[in-house]
Amino acid sequence: MFLNILALLSAISISGVAAYYSIAGLTAIFSGAVVPIIIMGTVLEVGKIITTVWLHGNWNKINTFIKYYLSLAVLVLMFVTSMGIFGFLSRAHIETTSSVGDNTLLIEQVDQNLAIEQNRIRDTKRLLHKWMMLLMDC
Repeated sequence: MFLNILALLSAISISGVAAYYSIAGLTAIFSGAVVPIIIMGTVLEVGKIITTVWLHGNWNKINTFIKYYLSLAVLVLMFVTSMGIFGFLSRAHIETTSSVGDNTLLIEQVDQNLAIEQNRIRDTKRLLHKWMMLLMDC
């Protein structure tokens, strides 16, 4: 009995986390329609779970057409969930990459400024050395 409850809690947790990231990813992909995507994603995720549970409980009682139609619908919804999760992960990757790129540009600018200043210091030392030599000759 305990294992059944644990399995149920685990399945609900996995499904809930996948639904959250899927909906967040779909809103990243289709950012012009955030509220409709949230509503649609929630309804589709709940419908997927209910359909899967219903198919499991009624598999031997329903005709072949309904079995395959609903199974195909669940597979398509699984694809939509995967696409949403991919969108979420892609957005996170792009945000990370762009911030690293910005830091790389800043480092290059600092390196260029450092090289310029090192050249100025070298030139100034040469000039001072020449002046010192001239002063010593006088």
